[in-house]
Amino acid sequence: MLDEAKKKMCAEVGQRVWQYRKEAGLTKEALAEQMDITSQYLNDIEQGKKCMSMAYFIRLGQIFHISLDTLAWGELPEDPAADQMLRRLRKMSPEDRQMAVHMILSAARAVEAMGTEK
Repeated sequence: MLDEAKKKMCAEVGQRVWQYRKEAGLTKEALAEQMDITSQYLNDIEQGKKCMSMAYFIRLGQIFHISLDTLAWGELPEDPAADQMLRRLRKMSPEDRQMAVHMILSAARAVEAMGTEK
């Protein structure tokens, strides 16, 4: 039997799996197929009835393009824009990502310079 802290953790992670699955527009069946598990097992994970192995946890991070910290603990509410940007960058090819980072840093420097002119 799971202790209370583990039950709570499994329920919270399961809720995030459900949330990211919905955001990705995936059915339980489609996500289960990508993970090579049954849709019933995925249902149990989402409902917090089961905790998944590290291999499935890592696979979900890859599928959803999120960090394992985000999957484990949730997004930090104080910086959702940064998390959104990271998700987008992770989906890009290394070359496109490098160009995007260069553009973002250039834009950040320009914004900072504008702020010091006041």
